[in-house]
Amino acid sequence: MTKPSSPLLTSLNLAASTLPEGKRNLRLKESQFISKNGHRHHSYDNEKAPYPLSYDSHVLEIESLDNRLAYYLRGSVSFVNFTELPRRALDLGCGTGTWVIEAAKEWPQCNFVGFDLVKIQLPVLEPELASRIQWQHGNFLTTKLPFEDDEFDHVHIQSIAKGVPENKWGTLFEEVNRVLRPEGSVEIIEDDVLFPSLPRWFTSALRARPRRTSSIHHPDGTKHGYFSPPRSDDTMPSHDHALLESLNRSVFEHRFINMTPTAILPSYFTTYFRQVTLGPVLNFPMPPLPPLRPLSPQLVTAYAISSLDALDTHSWSNSPSSSPPHSKRPASLSFSSSISTTTNSTTASSNGPLLLSNRPRTASASWESSLSPIVSKTSPSSPPKAPLNSHVERFVLDRSSDGYDYIASSQPLFAIDRLMTLSERSLAMHLYRSYQSVLACQEAMWEELMDRVWNRKEELVPFGWDDDEELEELQSRKKFEKLMERFQSDMQARLSLWCSLTDIGWLLPTREPLSKAEVIEEERIRESMLEARQFASEEDLQTACRSLRVLVGYKL
Repeated sequence: MTKPSSPLLTSLNLAASTLPEGKRNLRLKESQFISKNGHRHHSYDNEKAPYPLSYDSHVLEIESLDNRLAYYLRGSVSFVNFTELPRRALDLGCGTGTWVIEAAKEWPQCNFVGFDLVKIQLPVLEPELASRIQWQHGNFLTTKLPFEDDEFDHVHIQSIAKGVPENKWGTLFEEVNRVLRPEGSVEIIEDDVLFPSLPRWFTSALRARPRRTSSIHHPDGTKHGYFSPPRSDDTMPSHDHALLESLNRSVFEHRFINMTPTAILPSYFTTYFRQVTLGPVLNFPMPPLPPLRPLSPQLVTAYAISSLDALDTHSWSNSPSSSPPHSKRPASLSFSSSISTTTNSTTASSNGPLLLSNRPRTASASWESSLSPIVSKTSPSSPPKAPLNSHVERFVLDRSSDGYDYIASSQPLFAIDRLMTLSERSLAMHLYRSYQSVLACQEAMWEELMDRVWNRKEELVPFGWDDDEELEELQSRKKFEKLMERFQSDMQARLSLWCSLTDIGWLLPTREPLSKAEVIEEERIRESMLEARQFASEEDLQTACRSLRVLVGYKL
C-alpha cells in the first residue's frame, strides 16, 4: 500500500516541477537585454528593432505620466466614445502595461492582451485582474500579429512612433485592421520627437563663473561685470547643445523614423480606418521662468565678514594706505571655518575699516525676495518693461487643415476646459519628459558620434569637436559624457522642480549651509541670471517642448 504524500511534500514537488520553466523564462527575459555603458537596451538588431531608447527604470516611469495626463483630459482610460464597452482589447506596444492594468480596473467585463517587444511588464498582484490580463511578446515590424482575424473590440496604441520606421506604418495599420472586428475602435496617441533647446542667454549665465570650492581662500568680492551677453556670431551653433541635437536627429533619421508623426500619421490612419477623428496637434510650451532659488544659510563661524567690499585683497597689497593699520601683514582669511591671525598681529583700530564682526552674517537673499517679479533693468527715461511670465500659455492647439477627407465626430476627443485648468507649473512635466527622452537615447547618440569621428568628421567641425584621429575612444567617451551631464544640469536648472513642489504645498527643500566663499559664488550666479533675463524674449518662453496628437477611428 502506497503511503499518501503530505501536503508539504506535494507543494515541494509542484515547486520543483515548475522551477525549470521559471528559469527558462528568466533566461529569456535576460537574453532580451544588453548593457551599454550601464544602460539597459534591447538586444535585437537595429534593422529589425530600431527603437533607440533605453529601458532604464526612470525612462519606463514616463509611461505613467502620459497615462495620468490622458486620464485627466478625458476622465477615462480611452478617448473613444463607447456605446458599449469592449469585451476584448489589445494594447499594441504596451510597455510596462500600466494602461492595461488601469483599463482592466475601469472595464471589469473586458479581457486584455498586452503585446510588446520585450518582457518589462509589471506583475499584476490582484487575482481578479490577473485572470483577465495576458502578456505576449514579439516584433510587429518583422512578423504578423499572432492573433486571429476580427479578434478584438478595441486596440490601443501609444508612444511607439520612436521605434517605427516611416515605411512600416502602412503594414502595421493593415495588421491592426485585420485583428479588429467590424465596428471595432482604434486609438493612437503619439508625440513628435523634440529636442528641448535652451537659448544662450540662459545657459551663458549658468556658466558665467565656475563655482569655487570651500577650500579656496581670499575670494574676489567683485559683484558686477562677470556676465557677458551672448554673442551674435553667425559661425556659432544656435545654442550650447547643438551637437547633441544634431546627434539626436541623426539617430532617428538613420533609422528612417519620421520625427513628426503628428503630421504623417493622419494620411496612413485615414487609409485603413473610417469615421476618423483627428485631434488637433497639442503643443505645450516651455514652463515659465521660475524665481531664483533661495540661498542656503551660511555656516555659523566665530567671526564673519560684514562687508563684501572689504574683501578686495588686491587693494591691500597694492595700496599700503588701505591695509589694516597696526598690522604687520594682512590677516589670513578663511571663510570655511573662522578668521585666523598671527600671534603678533592686532585688531583694527576704531578709525580703520571695520573688517571683522562678532556676529554671524546672515544670507543675503530671502525666500520672499526670490519670489518677487523679475523686471529687466531700464533707463529712467524709458518705460518699464513688462515682467516676464506675465501671461503664460499653458498649451497651443494647431487646428490647421490636414487636407484629408474624414468624418469628424460630433463630440470632441477631450474638453478644452480641462486644458485650461492645468497649472502653469505642469509644463515642467512635459519638459522633463522631453529631455529624459533625449537622455534615454544617449547610447545611440554615442554610436552616431563615433561614426562621425571615423567616417564623417567634417560634420563635427561646426560644433567645435576637434579631436585627433589618434584620440583614444575612452577620452572621447569622457568628453561626450560631460556634454550629456551639462545638458542634464541645464535642463534641471530650467525645470526648477523645487518650485513646482512648493506650489502644491511642499516645504522648501532644505540645503546644507554654505561657507562664505560658496555664498559669494551663489550670489554671483544669481545676479548673473538676473542680468541674463534681460535678453529673454516671448519667443524663447513660448517654444514648444512637447507636441502630441490623438487619433480615433473605426473598422467598417
